[in-house]
Amino acid sequence: MKALTLDKRRKNITVAAVLTAAAVLYALISLVNHYLFKTYALDLGLYTHALYDYANFRMADCSLFRPQAQNLFSDHFDLYLPLLSPLVYVFGSYTLLLVQIVAALLGGWGVYKLISLYTDDGLMPVLAASVFFVSFGVIHAIAFDYHSNVLTAMMLPWLLYFLKQRRFAMASVFVVLFVIGKENMSLWLFFITIALMWDYRKDKKALWHLVAYAAFSLAYFFIINMIVMPRIGGSGAGFARYAHLGDNYVDIAGSLLAHPWETLKLFFTNTMGYSKFDGVKQEFYICTLTSGMLLTLLKPNYLLMLAPLLAQKMLAVDPNFWGVSFQYSVEFVPVLVVSSFLVLVKLKNAKWRKALGFVLLLSTVLTTFYTIGVPKSTILVDQLCVYQGRHYEQKEFDVHYAYNVIDRIPDDASVSAITPFVPHLAMRDTIRNFANTKDVRTDYVLITAPYFEYERQGVLVLKNRDEYETVATDGTIYLLKRIVP
Repeated sequence: MKALTLDKRRKNITVAAVLTAAAVLYALISLVNHYLFKTYALDLGLYTHALYDYANFRMADCSLFRPQAQNLFSDHFDLYLPLLSPLVYVFGSYTLLLVQIVAALLGGWGVYKLISLYTDDGLMPVLAASVFFVSFGVIHAIAFDYHSNVLTAMMLPWLLYFLKQRRFAMASVFVVLFVIGKENMSLWLFFITIALMWDYRKDKKALWHLVAYAAFSLAYFFIINMIVMPRIGGSGAGFARYAHLGDNYVDIAGSLLAHPWETLKLFFTNTMGYSKFDGVKQEFYICTLTSGMLLTLLKPNYLLMLAPLLAQKMLAVDPNFWGVSFQYSVEFVPVLVVSSFLVLVKLKNAKWRKALGFVLLLSTVLTTFYTIGVPKSTILVDQLCVYQGRHYEQKEFDVHYAYNVIDRIPDDASVSAITPFVPHLAMRDTIRNFANTKDVRTDYVLITAPYFEYERQGVLVLKNRDEYETVATDGTIYLLKRIVP
């Protein structure tokens, strides 16, 4: 293993190569998906439209998926979007995808920097970053639109890095950035800070900062979820997913604590009753074990960081939450990777240390391939399989014609469009998701042929077809313009 020891120059070159490879991989996944109309109204279209609203000093609403123009903060209290909104004038509909890619790269770099503080072995931090970049939680999140919890998860390595360096001012900045990502992230941070108290139990200054961070995060969680969000129109999207447990956080906690055995079973059983969801939860556990959880078991305080993540994942009524797919596993990745390599770097035998690092990398790669190829979970295969030709194809319609049609729509026109077109049309005052509309009254409608007969709740969406004329079509895509004032 001596030949694998990296000096400073070789280490920098290797890190640059790993970052570049990850950037190319993520671009091939995310940006290609968007160019080929494999991104959606929910959630990229919704959040890109929110950027546009915030950039024009307007409050964003939920009109893309709800009939009422309800404040978007009532669904998710996400302050990243207003902060990022000026970028929409530079990068357009690709803005959030680019931000998400950059965040993932910075997250991996943060893992590299953090592990470098714990070892003089130049190879181990590089392996840690590599494992991070290829983990299924990151890959699946990159493949499915944009979500702010991805950005928040990427903050964790940097928070740990600045805590380890005792740079508490910078750590405090990342604490604030952490909690503003989404209304539930502050609760996760509370568990993170409690878990870290064990590591810093002999460092009084660090310990007091962690106590302060825990108090701040818990207070933020309750203020936002129990006071702010209800007053602006809702109690967050989360309650609908846990309605079987209670109507609010207090009721949910009470229900779980009152029936501990039943609660434990919920972490493993298929509560939907459909056989196709059998084994989805178990599959997730196995994939986490082969992506670092086995080593995390040797760093038990880090298991506490995973507790709220497992609860929000496995107790949800929606089976899409349970498995390996979409953005619902990304928060696990920094915890698993960091804890695994904190265990590995303590091994005194360099050969074993490096060998196990490579084994973990290989195991993670194979696990990720499994989650793309043959999982029990519902996945978007065409959005993930960058190694197959179908990833670079759009089978439903002609991509070039779609862009030509979109260019014909005036920037100031209101538009109702089917979900893959919405993200590309989101930078305007009024954009509607055709599939969530009961009564179309926009200036333009952009759909494909099957949607002429599309019904929502038993009602034909385009029941006023005679109010529109076809201004462009290739027999698959139809651009309609309203002719009735």
